[in-house]
Amino acid sequence: MIQVLKLYKENIKYIENSFKYDINNGVIEGTNNLIKCIKRIAFGYRKYEHFVARIFLIKGIIKE
Repeated sequence: MIQVLKLYKENIKYIENSFKYDINNGVIEGTNNLIKCIKRIAFGYRKYEHFVARIFLIKGIIKE
């Protein structure tokens, strides 16, 4: 219990900021996860450009 209170005291300003500001890195984490999934599913692209095009297609950045 003492360790928990010590950790809380050391990080109180960060905890308060998480409630105060509505900013997070969820979108970036989701994009990274998407890229990793594409790499696993479509292993062995012959060209890097094809891999990048696949990412853009799935994210909806470019159209077919």
